[in-house]
Amino acid sequence: MKSARQRAEEKRAEKLDRVREQVESGSLVIRKMTGEERERYPPVPPRPKRPGRR
Repeated sequence: MKSARQRAEEKRAEKLDRVREQVESGSLVIRKMTGEERERYPPVPPRPKRPGRR
């Protein structure tokens, strides 16, 4: 039996494989953002991590 984390990692790996296949076939194009897009959509700062249980 797999843990929730293992299932999530497998699902993520499958999605990444599908993206790679689409890029190779040409049905998906990944391009650099333009300067205008960078101004409109600045990077989002990472959220502070919550402290763990003790």
